[in-house]
Amino acid sequence: MLGTAPPVAAPSLLKDLLTLAKAKVVSLLVFTAIVGELLAPDFWRHWPGALAGLAGIALAGGAGGVLNQLVEPVIDQHMRRTHLRPLANGRITRIGAMLYAAALFSAAVVILSIWTNPTTLLLTLLGTVGYGVVYTLYLKPGTPWNIVWGGIAGALPPLIGWTAVGAPIAPLPVLLVLLIFTWTPAHFWPLALYHREDYAKARIPMLPVTHGVERTRLEIVKYAFATVLVSVLPTLFGETGLLYGAVALASGLWYLSLAVKLRRMPVDRKMDQYARRVFGHSITYLFVLYAALIADHLLAMSGLL
Repeated sequence: MLGTAPPVAAPSLLKDLLTLAKAKVVSLLVFTAIVGELLAPDFWRHWPGALAGLAGIALAGGAGGVLNQLVEPVIDQHMRRTHLRPLANGRITRIGAMLYAAALFSAAVVILSIWTNPTTLLLTLLGTVGYGVVYTLYLKPGTPWNIVWGGIAGALPPLIGWTAVGAPIAPLPVLLVLLIFTWTPAHFWPLALYHREDYAKARIPMLPVTHGVERTRLEIVKYAFATVLVSVLPTLFGETGLLYGAVALASGLWYLSLAVKLRRMPVDRKMDQYARRVFGHSITYLFVLYAALIADHLLAMSGLL
């Protein structure tokens, strides 16, 4: 029939399962874990542990994502960006989601127990419980600084990747954990600015809701500045070469300029749209830093640095 829009295809079960496991977030966790593995000494000699570590992080991270949504289906129904999630929309039942989370978590524990080591298993469990339980049940509904303390769980993968290949805990992976910890608030708060009305309707005490737009933008600048400082620490402490240090400084100044521009804009719809772009740019910034780390490391191994 002329003028009739084609019907919208229903989401597939596979897509719903990926959404329930927060596959996009998990992919970032796996990426940072890969960097931790590549930077570890003699990682190529421990490739079974490397693969098992990535699988364990992906499965455990997915379980944490499911736990998060199991707690928040009513909240998700009140927010534009989450109201179509499979649990909130009713396409997957709570029992089905619980079984899915249990299967993901059990598989992660088995894989990490067999092919990695107790340190890697413990760190992964801490990350999963930290996000799926501590952050979801207590921090997110209880404090506007939830993303700061909750960010600890999401910052662990570089260290998990490092230990998965049998390397002892050392300053470099700890610095990478600190980098993600300081990066996370300035990464997430622009998105919280964009969705502040939804968070208010859902009664979630995100910083823009409890402290307003001006305070949130100021905190974004503060944490962006702190991220830039932390990003150059690996070079200052002699853990990386000058190539990474130069990229970290240049990309950090670019990222800080985005935060400063957001801070100075009038509070209107244009600012909201720009805040959403800053959220996306923050991911690009992290990818640039980690790509520079790998390039610097490979050049050092080849004797070119």
